[in-house]
Amino acid sequence: MIVFGFGIHKVIHMKSTALLSLLAAALLTPPSAGAAEPNKWTFDASLYGLAAGMSGDIGVGPVNAGVDFGFDKVWDNLEFAAMGKVRVGYDRWALTTDVVYMGLQSSKNGVTVELDQWMVEPTLSCRVSRYFEPLAGARYNNLSGELRGPNLQRPGPGLLPGPGLLNGPGIRTGTQDWWDPIVGANLSLPLGKGFSFNVRGDLGGFGVGSDLTWQAFPYFGWQFAKWGSLQAGYRWLYMDYETGSGDSRFKYDMLIQGPQIGVTFHF
Repeated sequence: MIVFGFGIHKVIHMKSTALLSLLAAALLTPPSAGAAEPNKWTFDASLYGLAAGMSGDIGVGPVNAGVDFGFDKVWDNLEFAAMGKVRVGYDRWALTTDVVYMGLQSSKNGVTVELDQWMVEPTLSCRVSRYFEPLAGARYNNLSGELRGPNLQRPGPGLLPGPGLLNGPGIRTGTQDWWDPIVGANLSLPLGKGFSFNVRGDLGGFGVGSDLTWQAFPYFGWQFAKWGSLQAGYRWLYMDYETGSGDSRFKYDMLIQGPQIGVTFHF
């Protein structure tokens, strides 16, 4: 019985090792070069909409203001948004730039937060297999806004008063911008008949800009024609950034999340 038990354990171990080896091989095996590839260049342009909810804190000088609204309230808080992505590929390599602009306004506990935020994300990726594409790049953030409300007080000479939306003084953030290095990957699993399940994820900051930033975007894709495809999923984007001290302090600790749908044109 002891020998038989040891044999079963050994067989299970060998099967597990073989399964992991096959999975690693599937992910890391380079895509085969087709016999007829007249043009290795590709160009994709995407337009998408993100119903972004926000939760976190914004700090200006000694004042902190909380922001908390779900994506179901986005139309009540969204002033303007524009989002798109361009991808230029050659063989297994691709250069992708994602651009997001959001103008948002939210009120909580008698304080109104108004934000204009740009995010530009250039990345370079290499498809090492049909399913796995590691990437590296940077995320640029540019943010300006104002905290307004009767409960706010101007804490110091370094902060400028603004017109009170709620008949109170305002505190302007000024224009804040920073770069975050990021590393991540794209995963793609074909489901058949043009459908696929995909995950885009990255991690970065590392104290260069933000202390920490990360992104996760699982989504389903459907390529309905050679020239076009649709995507639908849910996106999380987090950043924890702080700079300065005293009246010049600025803090942006925010999680942006919500459903995202888009269309991609393939050229």
